[in-house]
Amino acid sequence: MEWVKDFYDKQYHYTKVDQPKPGIDTYHTELVMKLESLANQPLSSLLELGAGSGEVAMAAAQKGYDVTAIELVPALVEKMNETAKMYSYKGTFTSICGDFYNVDFNEKFDLVYYIDGFGVGNDEDQRRLLKRINSWLTPNGCALIDIYTPWHWSKHAGQTMEFRSFSRKYDYDFSGARMLDTWWTASTEPITQSLRCYAPADLYMLLEGTGLKIADVVPGGSMNYETWEFKEHAPLDEAMSYMVKLVKG
Repeated sequence: MEWVKDFYDKQYHYTKVDQPKPGIDTYHTELVMKLESLANQPLSSLLELGAGSGEVAMAAAQKGYDVTAIELVPALVEKMNETAKMYSYKGTFTSICGDFYNVDFNEKFDLVYYIDGFGVGNDEDQRRLLKRINSWLTPNGCALIDIYTPWHWSKHAGQTMEFRSFSRKYDYDFSGARMLDTWWTASTEPITQSLRCYAPADLYMLLEGTGLKIADVVPGGSMNYETWEFKEHAPLDEAMSYMVKLVKG
């Protein structure tokens, strides 16, 4: 997993020129509402893994939750902390710069969530993270995790995109069931993100021995790369990803 920190650091610097002004917007508040709806249980303490620039965690803290946001890339944590100063919170907001494969938490959380990034490393790495998530949950807590589907990403292997400051290409490793996402500029070497894709049946096997079980599977959206139209709610067999709800059991 040596590529991880370098990729996300460079991704942030490639995209920041095109990013809107930092801060919480409708997307972040609606995502918090989605997490509340899928959790469907009383929540107080939340942990976000791979929090990026932290706006979702801040939106949750504004609603009154005690939120901890962990992010690996120092530049993103710096941005997170600067943005956090723009707001006051009914709950609490805490940022941590660190690797969630190594950081330990003293407290337990009612909800652990991981948006867009699960699948780093091999199956054993995923099991190790899932065991850690189980250890961080309160007895009645749950986890909500975005999982990439193999069918969407294998179908769109070879898709290239040109942006103002960088280029991007999707590929698919059929032998390893991995989505490959390569970024480059005219003056830099390509960098590649590699995420393991799991069908729900694969996930059931992955969860063996982790202490977690599937409580719900909610399909995400799909992209039509010919028309560049995004369908927010797609059938599972078309979706780019699905969000899985995991509980102890």
